[in-house]
Amino acid sequence: MPFIGFDWRYREQDGEFEENIFRQINTKDNRTQFSAGIAYTLPMLLILQTEIYHDGNVRIQLRREDIPISKRFRASFMVNTDKEFMIGLHYIAGKNLGFRTHYDSDMGFGVGLTLNY
Repeated sequence: MPFIGFDWRYREQDGEFEENIFRQINTKDNRTQFSAGIAYTLPMLLILQTEIYHDGNVRIQLRREDIPISKRFRASFMVNTDKEFMIGLHYIAGKNLGFRTHYDSDMGFGVGLTLNY
């Protein structure tokens, strides 16, 4: 699945810059960039996404959502070359309602309500 996109974000930073695993400057706190990439579905429904930004930085990400744990519980995860990761858990309360929680290495813990229509 090829894609193109625009990534814009800004967060207060402490003046230090991190490097990704390719020793490129990580712009996760202040990013205004165009990108192009490919997302490929691997066996076991893992999604491998490779993306290149207009400044030449490369980002590779592996993720999977909706990993069945039981009839009502689903898990998810994400890891990428910017040294970010996410793990999550989703509880299906009914046909149209669910509850979600996750931990993200940048944003911390989160909780949410899922409404399906």
